Amino acid sequence: MKKVLGLSLLLTSAFFMSCSDDDPIVISPETVIENAKTTFVSNYVNIVEANYNDALAKTKDLQTAINAFVAAPDAAKLATAKQSWLDAREPYGQTEAYRFYDGPIDGADFGEIEGNINAWPLDEALIDYVADGTGGQEASDNRQNIVNNITEYPNFTKEILRNLSGYSENESNVTMGYHAIEFLLWGQDATAPSAKLAGQRPFTDFTTKENSERRKQYLKLATEILVEDLEAVTKQWKSGAQYRTEFLALSKNDAIDKILTGAAKLSNGELSGERMVTAVVNQDQEDEHSCFSDNTHRDIYLNAKSINNIINGSYTKVDGTKISGTSLLEVLTLVNAAEAVTLTTTATTVMAKVKVISDAKFFDYQIIGETKDNNNKPVMSAVTSLEKQGIELAQAGKTITGNNIDSEV
Repeated sequence: MKKVLGLSLLLTSAFFMSCSDDDPIVISPETVIENAKTTFVSNYVNIVEANYNDALAKTKDLQTAINAFVAAPDAAKLATAKQSWLDAREPYGQTEAYRFYDGPIDGADFGEIEGNINAWPLDEALIDYVADGTGGQEASDNRQNIVNNITEYPNFTKEILRNLSGYSENESNVTMGYHAIEFLLWGQDATAPSAKLAGQRPFTDFTTKENSERRKQYLKLATEILVEDLEAVTKQWKSGAQYRTEFLALSKNDAIDKILTGAAKLSNGELSGERMVTAVVNQDQEDEHSCFSDNTHRDIYLNAKSINNIINGSYTKVDGTKISGTSLLEVLTLVNAAEAVTLTTTATTVMAKVKVISDAKFFDYQIIGETKDNNNKPVMSAVTSLEKQGIELAQAGKTITGNNIDSEV
């Protein structure tokens, strides 16, 4: 009976010849590496599928909670809807590394759906009332404040909300997605960061306040759009789906380039830069990712976990079961063990630093007094490690495939 040495054994052995009973098979190092690349890519695809399935399921739970709330609004149902939103963000936050390579989430061929799902920061004044003197809409714009503009929008439809999002090429004109729903549930966070409070929208905004019925309709439609768009992304990663099939048919180097482009850009660009440094520089809670719910500390942790899942080849589903297989570190170890050790250390450091941020909560409070050039405080210290990790991920890609990866966004 022939035997082939497993990957884990090969990683600890300098030999690539099996110890079979009677008919050994010699495996070249090149073959071992190519096999590891193949199993790394297939494990990545399985993780992506499981992750999006979780995100969709939890977002459907959010839809159920919101439908119950708008049917009979009260404080308890609003609290349940808010918790469902927070729960839905846990798996979705771990999908963020699947971006930046024109896949189903942000590719032009798929309608760049990410902008519908998770666009931010948004100008909340476009959607509903805000405190006097806030919001960036021009007063002369008759599309200002959709909920309360009965003349311009006597009725809401999903098409209207879709068409309005990003109008006038203004990226802050976001009318749908997680953060539009977040604003409708929590309201504007008009409190000082030191108060450590999220938005304080009362449930009576949906019962007795002017245009409460329109507010409910908007919330329900925005949630329907979110579920539809997330379903479209999720379907592309299911077994037999066109994109998944095409992805698995790529040369393994091309597939790995895409995987590490997403991870590197999230680490060194989007997360560390747009979502953390910008908030530190501007010292403005409007620049934090989930500014209405004060959930940005979890966004940061989960986005970093998204990258770490790829590095370690593992994803823990919402129900606690684990999807695991060949990791980036295993492949990199076969090609350049020293780089793998360095990346292991950096990845561990990143997760430790973002856990500090997650545990401290209230990101808008944490950034007070931090400056871009002081890396000794928690936020910028995490930024520095994320930037380092992004550069090392790009280098890992070059080491494995020979191709250059741009880690900047």
